[in-house]
Amino acid sequence: MKKVLLINGSPRPMNNSQKMLNIFAEAAKKFGIETEIINLEKMNLGMCKGCLACFKTNKCFQKDGLNELVAKMEEADGIVVASPVYYGSVTAQMKTFMDRSGLLGEAHGRSFRSKLAGSITVARRWGHLGAQTDMMLWMDRTEMVHVGCGWCSATSTNDNDISSDEEGLQYPVRLAENFARIWNLEEMK
Repeated sequence: MKKVLLINGSPRPMNNSQKMLNIFAEAAKKFGIETEIINLEKMNLGMCKGCLACFKTNKCFQKDGLNELVAKMEEADGIVVASPVYYGSVTAQMKTFMDRSGLLGEAHGRSFRSKLAGSITVARRWGHLGAQTDMMLWMDRTEMVHVGCGWCSATSTNDNDISSDEEGLQYPVRLAENFARIWNLEEMK
């Protein structure tokens, strides 16, 4: 059975990014893909100090759960990251996660190499492409293989609600289908 780790970069619990990840998880289940959602807002990750101690000790010196999260990422077959758009980019939580996990993965011999990865964004108006680019460049730097489905994005209303974006809500389903196609998984009956 394949497993995809879903990483939510929103600082708010039960948010639109979570909704998009839940849609992915439900679609993935039809193909027998196991998922686990990690909410970065619960972790309180500290920023990377740039000390490079991880290359000497094989772990980050900060005791905030990143070492355990990277171990889960290394065990998973795929990774999907999701972030709302904040000022045209990913959230501070997602950026901190990408900086530190990417460096630790490099310290572990480029341990994310060849893993399938996908990216999801949510915005009220604009900025999807900037946030998508940030996440895809992180995937490229860590040598993961980005799985696309068009832009896996949804746009919210002024009430911060994505439920009226019918097209956007279909993208996580297509993303899950594309993971399954690459892995040659047939839909479970």
